[in-house]
Amino acid sequence: MCAYFAPAFVYGGPPRSILGLCAAQQHAGLDVRVVTTTANGDDELPEDTNATYGGVRVQYCARGWPRSAFRAPSLGAAVRAALASADIVHLHGLWNATIWAAAAEARRARRPYVLSPRGMLSPAALAHDAWRKRIAYLAFDRAVIRGAAMLHATSRPELDALASRFGASRTCYVPNGVTLSPPVITDPCETRRQFGLGTAPFVLFLGRIHPIKRLDLLATAFARVRQQHPEIRLVIAGPDEEGHRSRIGPLFAPLGDAVTWTAAVSEQDKGKLLDACSMLVLCSDSESFGMSAAEAMAAARPVVVTKGCPWPEVESRETGVWVEQSSEAIADGISAILSDPRRATEMGQRGRALIEERYTWPKAVAQLEEVYRRLAPGHSHA
Repeated sequence: MCAYFAPAFVYGGPPRSILGLCAAQQHAGLDVRVVTTTANGDDELPEDTNATYGGVRVQYCARGWPRSAFRAPSLGAAVRAALASADIVHLHGLWNATIWAAAAEARRARRPYVLSPRGMLSPAALAHDAWRKRIAYLAFDRAVIRGAAMLHATSRPELDALASRFGASRTCYVPNGVTLSPPVITDPCETRRQFGLGTAPFVLFLGRIHPIKRLDLLATAFARVRQQHPEIRLVIAGPDEEGHRSRIGPLFAPLGDAVTWTAAVSEQDKGKLLDACSMLVLCSDSESFGMSAAEAMAAARPVVVTKGCPWPEVESRETGVWVEQSSEAIADGISAILSDPRRATEMGQRGRALIEERYTWPKAVAQLEEVYRRLAPGHSHA
């Protein structure tokens, strides 16, 4: 159960990672059914009671007023019908009426549910619309959390935070996976022509245009990088959320055509950009996982990631640089990689090896299936 699902990629990483998980579970032989809303940013997906996406059965329930709460009047009945044949319910996210309704139905039907907060209980996430979340917590989300049989973290820092607050016995760690395919070599010249990038190397940001992503730090950092590497360009690829681009855009204006905004990109174009870029930069206040960093490493690209993101392996495995969350540190990390192409290539190769070793969907599915089996009715805990 989730408030939005593929192809609603305007919401960034969660619908992609939830789709990846469900498709991999289906491929592994689990019977998966998604119940969600028609939410797609300012638009709506078609209402459909018997759809499929990526081989996964999906029921899209029409979103009603208020749309920002992701309330779907028909969702309760859809969840009740799905529960008749379900052993386990998996809820993704918090702070929305979809999860409130699904959790209530699961409790009423006495079905255990796993809750994946997906970073929505981090201090940075709680600070965004803080007063609304305080009200929602008291009215709804506290009961959702208390009723969960298991709280699922996708990173070690998120696991530690959840365990300290709700108890280690109620928490588990299973990271997201990345869909791995043989390294695809696209024509970087064609990618540059497609996005109007000329021949210069470029740094890639991939994600929502949202305050938590701290593009203000990236603007200052990139100006510093350009002092040492005047030819370098920056590509910012991702959907604009809540009109944040209009607020952050003026910080990039002095950089002129050195910055390219692509808006949301397709999976194919995302692959092209990852294949052609010199590195990926992620400087968020917090991330429950940081899918774009994993995708960049899977594409054998070095990464510059700030320490608000849960990727200490970037440092320990030397797949890039894991830096303090400051424009100076971000700039130094970018410049260091640009100044040593051979080391950058080696970082990318180590990143690919790390993803193959630890972060594939089959590994995630196997771990979550074990969690489901422990929680399923009738399982012996002896």
